[in-house]
Amino acid sequence: MATTLRLRKSVAVVFLALYIFIGIPLWYKLTNIYRATLPVEYIQTLHDAKFKEIHLTIPVFIKSDTYRFPDIHDAVQVQVNYLLRSKRQYVDWSLEIFPYNETLISTEYDSNRDNYHVVDLVLDEFIGYSLPYDSMVTTIYFNDESVASNDLPFFIAQILVEHTFQIEYNQWILKPGQTEPNQYNSVLDSEQFAINYTPNIHLSISLLNGNGNPVSWEIDKSLTKIFTPFRELISPLYNFTVDTQIDHFNDLNLNKLNQINNPTWHDLSHIIDLSELSSNNYFVEQNAINLVIVFPNKNNDLNGLKILHESNNNDSNSTITAAPVEWGSFVVPRWGILIVNKSSLEANSLITEEYLNPILLKFIKDLLSFLGIANNSNKGINADDKDFEYTSPYLVIDSLKRIRIIENLNKSIDTLWSLVKLTKQFEQMTVPKEVLQDLTDALDTRLELIDLLNNPSKGSDKDWNKGLIMSNQIVKNCERAFFHGEMLQQNFFPQEHKLAVYLPLLGPLTVVILSGLKAVFKEQHDNDENSKKEKDN
Repeated sequence: MATTLRLRKSVAVVFLALYIFIGIPLWYKLTNIYRATLPVEYIQTLHDAKFKEIHLTIPVFIKSDTYRFPDIHDAVQVQVNYLLRSKRQYVDWSLEIFPYNETLISTEYDSNRDNYHVVDLVLDEFIGYSLPYDSMVTTIYFNDESVASNDLPFFIAQILVEHTFQIEYNQWILKPGQTEPNQYNSVLDSEQFAINYTPNIHLSISLLNGNGNPVSWEIDKSLTKIFTPFRELISPLYNFTVDTQIDHFNDLNLNKLNQINNPTWHDLSHIIDLSELSSNNYFVEQNAINLVIVFPNKNNDLNGLKILHESNNNDSNSTITAAPVEWGSFVVPRWGILIVNKSSLEANSLITEEYLNPILLKFIKDLLSFLGIANNSNKGINADDKDFEYTSPYLVIDSLKRIRIIENLNKSIDTLWSLVKLTKQFEQMTVPKEVLQDLTDALDTRLELIDLLNNPSKGSDKDWNKGLIMSNQIVKNCERAFFHGEMLQQNFFPQEHKLAVYLPLLGPLTVVILSGLKAVFKEQHDNDENSKKEKDN
């Protein structure tokens, strides 16, 4: 009997030990969440001083074929520094002026070569400047008087800072009372229909035929001729994917526009539901822009609509037979462009390239506003007041690369800071290893990018392309970390919830073990008492 009691006592003690030293720790470990250790202090430091580490440098090379100016680059550098340092800057940036290096630089824009900013000094009868359409060369005209009076270095510096790099100047130079720049300025369009920047954009081009008659269109030819050059030009900033489609028996009921004088997109929003068109397209890109060309039903010609454009078409083989073909354009915020034709299509109509080209040109012009890029039309200046307009898309795109890089760095730090605040707010939220890995990759790439931005020897067109790709990857990693599946679902269990769930299991188990242990020791105690009484008797 005593041997059995000792055995039961030992078993009870073993069960209690297993419960306390193995069971409870194992339960705690299995129910505990994994929280990767994030560099919280480092991220907070970056958030408090986002651009403290950045001194963006843009190299500029000065070329002179008429006179040899051995120290012109040094003189211009002094004046450039004066112009920039006299202003408060949101992002620390500067121009680094170098003498022209013929072996390094291509004066003509060539996507296969390193292209730098060049100042070409040309002796002329007047003082002025021009920015060519197809290169990154700023041509500055000077005369002998400007050289004798030593005004040329300041004039060059003024043209560079306020004109060649006017986008950076307007974006990053703070006005009195400003603490940070506006989201958009004179170059970045302030209209409400601009979409947020993402490098991948889908373009959906649709032809809506109000009748059921078969039609065809030469959209491939027009896209190749009109859109492909634009696509190549803007490819460092945006990657476009394009689809085309024809939809019959659909004119969006636009005949109701006949009852409205000078209709706008606000009027369209009350007449048609564009979401039906958007739902027909499936794409993986985050943003999409639509171009929809509508021909009304033959019974619903828009004779009362005031048309903005005419396309003359005298080709007798074209079966858009009515000449001129009249159409109007409507810009729908954050959606796209709607082209409305006054007349319907006949059976077997061929919509020709001559008709489509002007529409695509109009679409490209409006597309720049959707992308946040306003028309960059400005005037040159000269001493004779012979102003001339110029448009330099290469300079615009070059400047926008740097602005997008800075915006991406700003956006990525805000995302990481939101992630840190989220993990602090929910202390029992899981932080997977993948989140830490994406965060680490983003911060490592950020350091590489800052080295690129701060290096005055790096500043070619290819370098800015590389920097833009790196900044896009940083944003992608940060957003992937923040929107991780387990983070997004907020799969966490507070301690009180954990106890509430497991108490029905742990409570009875604890009671059984403690009750059994108590019973064994009580039985041992009773046996000892009985043995003592027997000895006393």
